[in-house]
Amino acid sequence: MTAASPYGSNGSRPPDAPLSFARWLTGTLTRWRLALLAGGAVAAMVLASAFIVAPVYRSTASFVSNASGGIKLPASIGSLAGGLSGMASQLGMGMGNDPSESAIFYVQLLHSRELLTRLAHTRFPDPRTAAPADSAPLLDMIKVRGGHGEPRRRLERVIRRLEDDISVSADIKTNLVTLDVDLQWPELSAQVANRTMDLVDAFNQQQRVTRAQAKRRFVEERLGEAQAEMQRAEDRHRAFREQNRVYRTSPTLVAEDEQLSRQVELATDLYTTLRREYETARINEVNDAPMITVVDTAVAPARPRWPRPVPLVVIALMAAGLVGLVTAGSATLYADWAHRNPTDAADVRRAALGALGRGRRSMPDVPSHDVPSHDVPPRP
Repeated sequence: MTAASPYGSNGSRPPDAPLSFARWLTGTLTRWRLALLAGGAVAAMVLASAFIVAPVYRSTASFVSNASGGIKLPASIGSLAGGLSGMASQLGMGMGNDPSESAIFYVQLLHSRELLTRLAHTRFPDPRTAAPADSAPLLDMIKVRGGHGEPRRRLERVIRRLEDDISVSADIKTNLVTLDVDLQWPELSAQVANRTMDLVDAFNQQQRVTRAQAKRRFVEERLGEAQAEMQRAEDRHRAFREQNRVYRTSPTLVAEDEQLSRQVELATDLYTTLRREYETARINEVNDAPMITVVDTAVAPARPRWPRPVPLVVIALMAAGLVGLVTAGSATLYADWAHRNPTDAADVRRAALGALGRGRRSMPDVPSHDVPSHDVPPRP
């Protein structure tokens, strides 16, 4: 005696039977043509994007941020300072160094508006022309939406585009800063990377006012005052001796001479000390200026970063398989729903056909010689 079929006496599935995973998978596999068609269309679009989307070339440059002269600790606590310095280095903090000399600061600097604005206004050889002598600002070579609009608005969009095209990473243990520039032209990407490092070095040399510079200016001003005071003290002492040639016979004149001599000595010592401090400040002004050491100079890449044949084919196959599976699976789910709700499915089909008909009626009429004119009445 055979068991009763769950689909009825004729083997058909009753409307209220649940959709199991096995039946969904079977329905999906039977719709392999639909899956192949949808997946093939997606794969074709992905592969066609390699010819539509402009290629991207990546140039890489790196530099090390060198800290200026830090605070020197006494030798008696050198061992303790060494241990604390090692712990601070592992945490990305330097002992006695300005935070603006760390690698993290340069990451922020490379994405600052001031530096990106200077980079956007820098002129580079124009890769869009055949003449190598032609040059144009980077602002004019980067394509952005609304490129022909108001100049300030265009500059804002170019800066946002540069923030995306320039990626910066830092190693806090070694102070190594790596700069990646992605642009459409290989030579331009390398030139932009190298120019960016030049702007960082110029920022260090021109816009960072260090304490050594302030000290040098103060000492220089005091040095001029001390020199003038020393000159006045010497003039008073000389004038006194010229007027009192036999001052040694008078105790009062001897005391006055000794007082004038001490004033000359004090003024001379002050001038000598300030002169020494001035020379030291001039040297420290150079030593304390933060510098960068270029590790790798950017060179024009030989191959684009995107598109690459192998990754593109892999992405196309994965996208085709996923879209094909989703399309066939969705069609199976819709067929099951339509089987359960024939009335609603019919309404959906009529609504879809109506929308399609309205879309066709909204299209402009195309005259044809096979269609009779409305001015001529048809034959009875």
